[in-house]
Amino acid sequence: MGSYVDVATRIGIFRDSHPEGSLQPADSATPYRIETIEGQTYIVVVAAAYRSPDDPRPGVGMAYEVFPGKSSFTKGSELQNAETSAWGRAIVAALAADTKPGIASAEEVRNRQAEQPSPAPAPAAPAVKTPASAARDELRQLLVAKDIPLGEALVMFRAAHEGDDLPTTTDVPAIRALIEHYTAEPKP
Repeated sequence: MGSYVDVATRIGIFRDSHPEGSLQPADSATPYRIETIEGQTYIVVVAAAYRSPDDPRPGVGMAYEVFPGKSSFTKGSELQNAETSAWGRAIVAALAADTKPGIASAEEVRNRQAEQPSPAPAPAAPAVKTPASAARDELRQLLVAKDIPLGEALVMFRAAHEGDDLPTTTDVPAIRALIEHYTAEPKP
């Protein structure tokens, strides 16, 4: 789960990138639905990520939770879990933040893992740090040290490297160029 960008982080990136944006139900008259499929009850939430108050094409994400929840993480908070997951998916759909390696949120993965029987523990593999992930870590530390929002760097990277994305790129020179941009002395 360490490679996932959790929903709280995606919301922070979304706020940094779109300060006038909002997360809302896709249909404010019906913020959630209760559906029964083959005898199982689900709480369904469809959310919209508006990048601005007049965003004509907000990102839309949907999620559902089994009701009642089957784990200690989901029981009693099914609606909130579905809503949070839908928000995270809507932000990704609005292309305002990314998740890696897939679209499932860290919360969804944790919740589903809690519902599965525990397998025998596998031996821990040593963490392998690629040159790109090392450069991203260096950039993250620089942004934190200079109090620069991560969303700003994400937007700048996307603009300069169309079709590539900072959280997933393997282009080390491109990441280094962004580091140099933020470490360069301002010109008088």
